[in-house]
Amino acid sequence: MLKYAVNQRNLFENKGRDKNMAIVIDGIIGAGKTTVGEFISRELGIPLFQELKDDGKESRAQRMLDLFYETPDRWSAIIQVMFLNDRFKDLKRIERDGNSAVLDRSIYGDEIFARTIHERGEMTHDEFEIYRDLLHNMLAHIKVPEILIYIDVSVDVAMNRIRKRARSTEGDTIPRDYMEDLKRNYESWYNAYNISPKVRINFDKDAVDSNGNLSSEVAHEILQAIRPYVNL
Repeated sequence: MLKYAVNQRNLFENKGRDKNMAIVIDGIIGAGKTTVGEFISRELGIPLFQELKDDGKESRAQRMLDLFYETPDRWSAIIQVMFLNDRFKDLKRIERDGNSAVLDRSIYGDEIFARTIHERGEMTHDEFEIYRDLLHNMLAHIKVPEILIYIDVSVDVAMNRIRKRARSTEGDTIPRDYMEDLKRNYESWYNAYNISPKVRINFDKDAVDSNGNLSSEVAHEILQAIRPYVNL
């Protein structure tokens, strides 16, 4: 864990720079990031930039995810670069337009996936280093977010939500041990994260009702967390 925290410090060299007025949400697959993002977007009247631009099964992102889950060591590097590039474009647009926005994945947490895949032997050392060089070059050209919201959820709950949303083949192909590795690395990353205010939101079973709506307690907790950084 200490090694991971030390490596993370390189990501935080822009601490103290101007903010880009973005609220970023992070957490493992199936945590509920989009649910929280949509709630904040509605409450604040600001745009939501989603990791998957189109949930359709024929979208490029979904096709690439299906390929990755089927043969991770073949597709891991290119899919990481694809998502990283999409997040960078979103952040540049937000900064260019000068408007507040919410993103359902943090560019700062992007490395968690690459690191986890690399540790599992599904990305070569050279591929991981090339990815990290690209990430750090991008981070030198963006501002830091207003606040990070970390969605804390158990692997069991996340896996159940993945199966329920029936997004292409992911419910049948995501290995549980991969999710456990992601969860472990996310916890280390969140503890080391220090470039902006951060808040942890418990998002297990009682956070969302059967209709997919946030509980009043969780909704209140989220609004209280972001209140100092946005106009409510």
